[in-house]
Amino acid sequence: MPKASQTGPAESLDGVVQLEEWMSAYGQDVVHLAYSYVHSFHKAEDIAQDVFLRAWRNMATFQGESSVKTWLLSITANRCKDYLRSWSAKHEIADDGTAFEAMSVSDTAAQVANKLERDRLWRVVHQLPEKYREVVVLYYQRDLSGQEVAQVLGISEQSVRTRLHRGRQLLKNALSEEGMRENG
Repeated sequence: MPKASQTGPAESLDGVVQLEEWMSAYGQDVVHLAYSYVHSFHKAEDIAQDVFLRAWRNMATFQGESSVKTWLLSITANRCKDYLRSWSAKHEIADDGTAFEAMSVSDTAAQVANKLERDRLWRVVHQLPEKYREVVVLYYQRDLSGQEVAQVLGISEQSVRTRLHRGRQLLKNALSEEGMRENG
């Protein structure tokens, strides 16, 4: 069972190593206890993170009268009780599914249509010849500047601009042909 270091966290890197050992040995216990109080896995993880941060800060004050596990679980219980008494716990909006009710069917249909259109566009992009595809993907999907694309590919900025222009033309042609096939 890991023991507490007698030095404070600022005095030694041993404190960080000690904290990692505690997190490894007792992390699940802390999360499970927190969950039993707050009934939210994400909130329990947040509390566990806070517990270990507090334990690290107060490592030097650990007196060894109990085991480290007991000390950590005590901090956990106190943090959970503090949270449950807090304003945020009493006023948090629970996800009861009403957010989806507020969204109209036309909004959902528009979102689905937009997603399908983007997916169709990227399918066509991936059919472009490599020298145009790589420039289009880096520029539009990865949000690199023309200069950054040129550096990544080892080509001039003018070549990037030319390939982007030709890639867009190929995309325009491919999308219009695909549209004719779907409509025709």
